[in-house]
Amino acid sequence: MKKLMMMAMMLVASATAFAGDSDALKAILKAKDYAEAQSLINSSLAQLANNEEKAKAYNKLVDLAYEKYKKEDDTKTTNAVMQKNDPVDTEGMYAAGKIALQAAMECDKYDQQPNEKGKVAIKFRQKNQDRTKIIRLSLLQAGIELANNDNNKDAFENFDVYLTTAKSAFFEGVDGVSKNDPNLGVAAFYGGRAAYNLEKYAKAIEYFKIGIADTAKQIHDLSFDFLLYTLRNSQKTAADSAKFITDMLDLYKEYPDAEQIYSSLSDAYISKGMNAEVIKLADERMAKYPDSSLPHVYKAFLLMQDKKYDDAIAEFAKVKEDKSPVFLNSIFNSAVCKYNKASEFNEANSDLRTGRLKPADHEKFMNMLKDAQGDFEKAKELDPDQLTVKWQYLLHNVYTLTGQTEKAAALE
Repeated sequence: MKKLMMMAMMLVASATAFAGDSDALKAILKAKDYAEAQSLINSSLAQLANNEEKAKAYNKLVDLAYEKYKKEDDTKTTNAVMQKNDPVDTEGMYAAGKIALQAAMECDKYDQQPNEKGKVAIKFRQKNQDRTKIIRLSLLQAGIELANNDNNKDAFENFDVYLTTAKSAFFEGVDGVSKNDPNLGVAAFYGGRAAYNLEKYAKAIEYFKIGIADTAKQIHDLSFDFLLYTLRNSQKTAADSAKFITDMLDLYKEYPDAEQIYSSLSDAYISKGMNAEVIKLADERMAKYPDSSLPHVYKAFLLMQDKKYDDAIAEFAKVKEDKSPVFLNSIFNSAVCKYNKASEFNEANSDLRTGRLKPADHEKFMNMLKDAQGDFEKAKELDPDQLTVKWQYLLHNVYTLTGQTEKAAALE
């Protein structure tokens, strides 16, 4: 009797050990295309016997989706090489590629789980990594083309898959994907721009921050500019405006040397009438970055607003001379300060009855106007078409008031 019971137990154990695939898995493995396999997985995942079966099911989905992707990609390549024009299901190709990537990550999630004996035996990772790495690159290239054609929805989907997969456990440690990816910054910039156009502001901010970390100066600078643009233009409420200052302060702490952030934070303070904070920030920046011109510009701007012209002129004079818009605006505003100072002097010292100045005061007034003239003429030299600053009207007044009639006439 005891012998019979032992035999029965062995038969049960043997049946368990050598049990075949579940009916649900068999149906998935017989699928003819990836759409059918995906539908079956969605409807019968819970019926699969264990993690091993789930890994097999998702690997089958990778096989079928990759097969579709590869077929269309091969036709596309052949067309380019052989100068043929065979039909290519481009939309279907990229759709299948995305499915293959997502399925590969799901497959890996179950493939790395311990089996009934507590052992991990990864079967599918290497093969799936090798074939889906190629898909990522094609999605990136297609995304850039879609973005350049203003197809933001499809472009964003491509970039989002590219960037999300880079952080996945499936690609952890894979060279050219989770590390040393030369295309990451480009994908992040384009992805952020597409996200912004779709009003997915959180995603845009996330991706522009990735772009900022890129070593390529153009991508770094563009990502910075677009990040600040997104933060500024995603403000819809008063709470958003308050949060913008908080966001700028956080970014300023993270990137203290970035002049774009310093400028945006100063602008935000000015828009809220927080002039004391602007002055404090400018003084701190001057101490830390003595060669930076912007703090002098912001300080001078506020002094100019308060009609403290001498102090403003002194700050504008500290701006480094070059051909930048910063210097152009500074030299022009310095001229305006000098012109306004001269006008106020004339008004304060003119005879109330005749409207004339005493000879000594008149000479002083002329010298003040000629001092302004030099700065206006410098602005004219830098911006002859007045694309940035409007110097013509005030310079004409200076010429007229100082009796330089020929020069005044030339500006009319």
